[in-house]
Amino acid sequence: MRIINSCIKNGLIIFISILLLLFVSCPYKDYSVESRVDKCIKDYINKYNYQPAISVSVYSQSKGIDLNYTYGMASIPSKIKNNSSTPHYLYSITKSFVAGSIIKLIKAGELSFDDPISKFSFDFDQVYINNDATIEELLTHRSGIQDYTDSPSIINNNPFSNNEIWNPETILYFIEKPAQNRGSFLYSSSNYIILAMIVEKITNQTLNNYIKDNFLDGLDISLSLYPQDDVDLSLLARPHSYPYTFMGLVGDGKTPIDITTIIPNALDLLGKCSWAAGGMIGSANDVAKWGYELLSENSNNFQEIRSEIYSSILDFSSDKALEAYGYGVRKLFYNGYEFLGSYGRSIGDENLMFYNKDKDVCITILSSSNMKNDNTPNIDELMYAIFDSL
Repeated sequence: MRIINSCIKNGLIIFISILLLLFVSCPYKDYSVESRVDKCIKDYINKYNYQPAISVSVYSQSKGIDLNYTYGMASIPSKIKNNSSTPHYLYSITKSFVAGSIIKLIKAGELSFDDPISKFSFDFDQVYINNDATIEELLTHRSGIQDYTDSPSIINNNPFSNNEIWNPETILYFIEKPAQNRGSFLYSSSNYIILAMIVEKITNQTLNNYIKDNFLDGLDISLSLYPQDDVDLSLLARPHSYPYTFMGLVGDGKTPIDITTIIPNALDLLGKCSWAAGGMIGSANDVAKWGYELLSENSNNFQEIRSEIYSSILDFSSDKALEAYGYGVRKLFYNGYEFLGSYGRSIGDENLMFYNKDKDVCITILSSSNMKNDNTPNIDELMYAIFDSL
């Protein structure tokens, strides 16, 4: 009997040990998906002592996932907390709407991928704008036209800071370098300003109204486009810059600085200078839903547009990751997985919206700070951690 009891006891010890080993090896086993994602975000915040606003959404209609998280401060010095109703500038994620608009017009026979800029009779300076550049080249950043956001004048000599009347043409005046030869990849927001001007000329509608009529109406998505939409900018998450990364800002040497305390009308200027290249405003959840509707083959919406987007980026593999930009979105590569989507960056914001086909999920992260130079917050790291936890 003692031998039997001893065997039973030893067997239980081994069984319990195996169970403990399994739980140690798989630390998320006893968590719900919501808890696992929340843990990823909290680990990220703790690792970097992250203080500015960060809003995260994980969305999959097919899997019934709709997770949303908000942490940090919309403004650190003003002690304004980030919450579910705090909107963010999306910056270059906006380009996906412009690309969708162009593709829709092409499918309707109003445009062609081969149409040159010159067809639309804009009064552009040939030195700075390749008028022979095509719609296709504008969409894929191969027009050779330089990026207007590289100009120091955007901050130092911005015409919009004097309350001058805003118009898209004024944005292109910031281009300060002659155009390069067409064909090679050169990321330039100037391309998407021109594409948006073409949309407005062809449709005789403002871009914001065209996007609402053709993409947002009928969906449970609420986004605005500044400056064409009336937006209360005081509600937005403020851009924050880490010390020693922008305009020589130092502060206490460690706390991210609210740029609006240095440039009071920064939010207005950023929107007016971004417009079609980055002026969309909204929540992480609405952006994640948009990314899913646009890029998931399980969505019944935008099928023709999605097909063109996938075709535009099909040939890119990890050895050409830096150039992997198609129609309004780019491709990322991680541990054998591919992601389609976009970054949205400014002087004080880092955003992303990426969709993965294997798990049929769209992850959006909107963070109101720039990245420091080394060993610092990196939202790619957070996105991959969330993806691995799903």
